Amino acid sequence: MDWFIWLISVFWIAFGSLAILYTAPTRETSAKMVERLGRVPLGGVAVAFGVLLMVASRGSVQAGFILFLGLLGLIKGGLFLWNPGGIYEKSVHWSLVAASDQTYRFMGIVSLILGTALISWS
Repeated sequence: MDWFIWLISVFWIAFGSLAILYTAPTRETSAKMVERLGRVPLGGVAVAFGVLLMVASRGSVQAGFILFLGLLGLIKGGLFLWNPGGIYEKSVHWSLVAASDQTYRFMGIVSLILGTALISWS
């Protein structure tokens, strides 16, 4: 499952780089993608990625941290599928509309750091 950690890492590095360098186009593209897919498919993808990260963590140097990331993905996907109190709509609105450009760039920095850490730990 080392390939999955590499795949997630490359995706996070690419997203982080784009969010830092091209904030407005990345935000618009993300908003269109989230709007097109909807709550249930995105929740299912988050659950699947969480489970795959949890399985892939066993072969990593930092298995505990990757297991924690997988657990967070599983919880996030479960919350999006269950959607208590409209949490999906609130989180999408905050992250794609209400958050400032600096906040979006900060999310890109965090994504870039996590992707780089995962590649180095796999």
